[in-house]
Amino acid sequence: MAKRFIRISLAVKFRLLFGLALVGVIAAALVVPWYFMEALSERSLEGPAREVTRLRLNEWRSYQHDEQKRHLAQDSESLILDFYQLGMETEGLSGPSFIMLDPTDPKKGLDTLAQNAIDEFLENPELEITPPRKMENSLGKPVFRFFRAVRNTSDRAEYYNDPAGVVKVLFQPGQLMAIIDVTLPESAAAGTLLWWSRAVVVGTGILAGIVALVILAIISHRMFLRPVRTLREMADKVAEGDQTVRSTLNTGDELQRLGESFNEMLSAIQDQHNKLRSANRALDLKLNELGEVNVALYEANQVKTEFLANVSHELRTPLNSIIGFADLLRESKDERTARYGGNVSTAAKNLLAMINDMLALARLEAGKAAVRFDKVSVIDTSQTLVALMQPLADNKNVELTADLAEELPIIVTDGGKLQQILYNLLSNAIKFTPPGGKVTLSGRFESPRGDKGAAEVVVSVADSGPGISEANQAHIFEKFYQTDRTLTKETTGTGLGLAICKELSALLGGRLTLKSTPGHGAIFSLILPLEPAA
Repeated sequence: MAKRFIRISLAVKFRLLFGLALVGVIAAALVVPWYFMEALSERSLEGPAREVTRLRLNEWRSYQHDEQKRHLAQDSESLILDFYQLGMETEGLSGPSFIMLDPTDPKKGLDTLAQNAIDEFLENPELEITPPRKMENSLGKPVFRFFRAVRNTSDRAEYYNDPAGVVKVLFQPGQLMAIIDVTLPESAAAGTLLWWSRAVVVGTGILAGIVALVILAIISHRMFLRPVRTLREMADKVAEGDQTVRSTLNTGDELQRLGESFNEMLSAIQDQHNKLRSANRALDLKLNELGEVNVALYEANQVKTEFLANVSHELRTPLNSIIGFADLLRESKDERTARYGGNVSTAAKNLLAMINDMLALARLEAGKAAVRFDKVSVIDTSQTLVALMQPLADNKNVELTADLAEELPIIVTDGGKLQQILYNLLSNAIKFTPPGGKVTLSGRFESPRGDKGAAEVVVSVADSGPGISEANQAHIFEKFYQTDRTLTKETTGTGLGLAICKELSALLGGRLTLKSTPGHGAIFSLILPLEPAA
């Protein structure tokens, strides 16, 4: 089953593909602002986290060395609470928690995020607060967790109280003493900023896409689609037979060059058509002339045929009379008169045979030869002819044999004309075979070859005579043609026998072929169908 393809116009393909590419480019270009706004929204919480942890740090330091400053700690706690809850949701708040570290094992008792923060503080002594780490709290809401480093800023080792004031721990100068852990939720202000940022990014992308598509549609229509549509309409007119159309594009680009090439092609095609029309007119004139010449030749041939038939018919009566009187002279007691009478009789009989051949050929060419098809046995006909020609072969000391296949079938043909063809072929073979030579009449059956082949019967006459050269083979079936044209030729004949055989074989629906090698004899083959063509 043939595949069916959806036909899409060039305009739709161009806009669709370019639109998809444009969407991809805009989307790729907006990815950076999108993630940048995400990061900016997260960073917006870093300020509150920094201030909250700073206040918590100041609170802790305030009561490390001076008990009289505890009222400042109480004030700082209220400030922390006020600042911590200012403009922010209360759900998800955690900390700020002051976590005192073990000098020997800072990560002891801490969760994974806190341990990671300690690694960052240890690797980077200048780092004060970690970037926000986004996570979900127990309520499933997004929160951001920060860690602030607390280091021994003194130039000597000192003891510091934990937040409860119970244990004092010794820390070396610059050593990480504690971390402040604070967890902040996405505040209303940060969430609104994030969603507004996303809306701006998406809206900007959509607006840019619409504007780009409109500009693309205008540019593509004016620069590409309109010229292509013009060329297509011109091609359609050419397909309908109008070769006078020409491209008038003036775009100054490859499309204009394509239109000019199209015009050149149409001009060349039109020139070729004009030349073909002129050649056809000349051929028509030549055909008319040839037709007139053929008619004249046919009429001349008819006149020639009628003349030969009439002359031959008129000459037969006096020739028969001459032969009759010459035969009477041959019976004379005067030896000289008898010899003259025999010469006259022989010459007259040869002339009569020539006239009979001419009359027969004229009838064949005129289409007046009657054909009577009937069932004929090739074996019986061949054996009868061999018996008939045997005395002639014996007189010349030529061996005459028949080699007929037993499976030769009965064919439908004209028995008289078949006998006439084989008689002429045998007569010529015996005539041109030297004494001591051999003439063979053979017959075989050939089966059909392929789907279009037909069964045939092949009857051949082979002799051991001098053969026929290739130059003579091309003309051997022509009228009045003889291979020996010298005045001292050994055999006599009219040169019409093979021409008559050729015409008779075609009349029977067969063909006559020749194979010969000079010095090795000749083989004439008559090929006939089992039945004549309908």
